[in-house]
Parts: sequence; C-alpha cells; structure tokens
Amino acid sequence: MRKNNLLLFVLFFALGLTIFSCKKSSTATETTVVPANVFSGSINIYSSGNDTTLQRFLNGKYNTISGSLNLSSSDVIDYKKYLVNLEVVQGSVTLYKIPNKDLSFLSTLRNIIGNFQLSSCPELTSFNGVAALDTIGSSVIVERNPKFINFTGLEHLAKVSSITVTANPSLVSFSGLQNLTTMTGSLGIFQNPVLTSLIGLTGLTSIGGDMNISENQNFSGFTGLANLLEIKGTLSLTTLPQLNSLANLIPVNDTITSISLVDCNGLTNLLGLNKIPCIKSDLNIVSCKNLENLTGLAKIDTLRGTVVLSKLEKLNSFTGLNGVRYIKKDVRISECNSIIGLNGFALLDSIGGGFLVQDNASMVNFSGFSLAKTIRGKVEILENSSLTSLDGLENLKNVRSSMDIYYNSNLTGYCAIKALTLTGTAYISQNKFTPTWTQIKAGDCSR
Repeated sequence: MRKNNLLLFVLFFALGLTIFSCKKSSTATETTVVPANVFSGSINIYSSGNDTTLQRFLNGKYNTISGSLNLSSSDVIDYKKYLVNLEVVQGSVTLYKIPNKDLSFLSTLRNIIGNFQLSSCPELTSFNGVAALDTIGSSVIVERNPKFINFTGLEHLAKVSSITVTANPSLVSFSGLQNLTTMTGSLGIFQNPVLTSLIGLTGLTSIGGDMNISENQNFSGFTGLANLLEIKGTLSLTTLPQLNSLANLIPVNDTITSISLVDCNGLTNLLGLNKIPCIKSDLNIVSCKNLENLTGLAKIDTLRGTVVLSKLEKLNSFTGLNGVRYIKKDVRISECNSIIGLNGFALLDSIGGGFLVQDNASMVNFSGFSLAKTIRGKVEILENSSLTSLDGLENLKNVRSSMDIYYNSNLTGYCAIKALTLTGTAYISQNKFTPTWTQIKAGDCSR
C-alpha cells in the first residue's frame, strides 16, 4: 500500500513539473508579431545619402510606418518613388526644409496618428497633394514657410486635436479646412502678417482648448467662424492693431474658461461675446486704448477668477458687466483715465478677493458701486488724482482684510465707509485729508 501511495505521489509531482515547464516555455517564447506590411521604427532622412532607408521601405512593400516619418533634407529626393505605397504613419509626419513644391509624394497617405508638421519649406504653398488624407490624430503645425498661402489639400479632415500656425508671411486664409468641424485641443495663430480673417473655418463648431491669436498685424476680425459654438479654454487676443470687431463670435454660447484682450486698439466694445453665460476664470483687458465700454458681456452673471482692467484710455463706464453679481477673486482697475466713477457694476454684490483702484486720473468717486456689500480681500485705493470722496461705497459692510488709502491728492471725503466693518488694519496716508480709522468711525470723516 505504501509503495502504491509513493508511486502515485511521484506521478502527480512529475505531471506538475511538466505542466509548469510547458507554461514557462510558452511564456518565454511569446513575441510581438509585426504585420508584414508594417515598417518597424521611424524613417529619418537628413540627406540624399541616407535614402537607403527609403529604399528598404520600398523593397519591403510596406504601407505602414510604426514610428514617425521625418524628412529634413534640402536635397532633391524622389520621395514619390519610395513612398508610393504609404498609407499609414503611426507616429508623426514632419517635413522640414524640403524643396518640394507640393505633397504629391504623399498622395496615398490616409492616416497620421500623430502630428503633421510643415516647417521652413521654401516652396510649399499649401497641403496640395495629400489627396487621400482623412485623419490626423493629433496636431497640424505650420511654421515659417515663406510661400504658404492656405490649407488646400486637407478637405477630407473633419477633426483634429490642435492647429498651430506661426510666422508664415504669405498666409491669407484657412481655405481647405472648410469640412473641419471639431478641434479637441487649441487653435494658435501667431505672427502671420497678411492674414486678415479666419476664412476657411466655416464648418468649425467646437474648439476644445484655447483660441490664441497674437501678433498678426493685419488681422481684422473673425469672418469665417460663423458656426463656432464653443471655446472650452481661453480666448486670448494679443497685439492685433487692426482687430475692430468680435461680431463673428456671436454664435459662441457656452461657458468659456477666460478672456484675455491685450493691445487690441481697434476694438471699441465687446459685441460678439453676447451669449457667453459665465467666465470660469479670468477677465483680463489691458492696453486696448479705444475700448469705450464692455458692452457684449451682459449675459455673464459670475466671474470665477480675477478681473483686470488696465490702461484703457477711453473706457468711460463698465457697462457690460451690469449682470455680474459675484467676482470670485480680485478686481483690479488701473490707469483707466476716462472713468469718473464705477458705473456699470449695477448688480455686483461681493468680491471674493482683493479690490485695487489705482491711478485713474479722472475718477472722482465710487458711484455705480452701490450694491457691493462684501470684499473678502485687501482694499487698495491709490494714486487717483481726481478722487474727492468715497461716495458710492455706503453699502459696503465688510472688508475681511486690510485697507490702504494712499496718495489720492484731492481726497477729503471718507464718510461713505464709516459704517464699514474692517477685519484688518486701515492704512491711510498722503491724501488731501488723512483722518485715522478711529476718526472716520467717529464721524470726523470729511473736510
């Protein structure tokens, strides 16, 4: 009996070893099988001397590159001969300084999983030649191409992540992208001196990231964006001296992250932003010297970031913010030399951050700010040379920090804040009349 039990144990042990050995062997010999039509790795061409890689692609009858395609040679190379079967690039396609006049050597290419980038290509005028391309998984990047004029050739694209267009001195339009409806990322347009509009983007309905347009000296408006409904990131417009209207942005009706307008001297108002219900972060408007009011922001009732209004020489009221009830962070108003009071803040109840009013040459009081009850941050009233009183702040009940009132050379009236509860310390100095906080509270608050 013992012998039988021992024999049975040995048989089970041997069987276990066999099974374990088979499993281990199976795992150890597993390998990734690359399909026969896929060229493994990237193709990088820096001169005609290394076109043997292209020859290997051709000889292998490959139609897919598992990595990227980087053509970075100014040498004349017959790419069409080598890439005649190319259909898919699973990485990015980068064309740098190639001398080709069109992209017909990519006529069979259907799908780019990564970016498609054209940089410093001296003869390319468009994407003409990529007749079969219908998918770009990531971004389109076009930079420093001296003759590039439009996006002809990309008519089959309906969706991309981002588009970045930088320093193309001949770019006149986005024609060729009229069937593009969705961008999951950002649109960036920088330093294209003859571009005047966004003609060619008529089909675009959604930008999932920022729209950043900067230093395009002849850009005058948003013609071409007639169907855009949402910008999920920041609308940033910087150094656009000919921009005179935001009218073609009027279909945009979704919440936006933030708005930044800097050095846009052709704008007199913000009409075109009329349907935006909320700004999730900041409103920043600086050095727009002909902006007269903020008309166009009337639907906004909440600003969840900081409001900066600075160096707006012709701004004479804050009309346009008359629907705003709450600003979550700071309000900073400086060097707005045409405002007399703060008319336009008709419904503003509270400010979640600080409140700075500085160097506004014509401001005489705080009229128009009469509903504000609470400011949770620091209050700073500085260097307003025409300010004579704090009238308009009568309903301000709580400042939950300190208060600085300095260098207002004509300020004599403080009675509007005598009922104010101040959590921090009042610093009052170098004004025409400079009472202590105790004097103000006691009613000795004007001269």
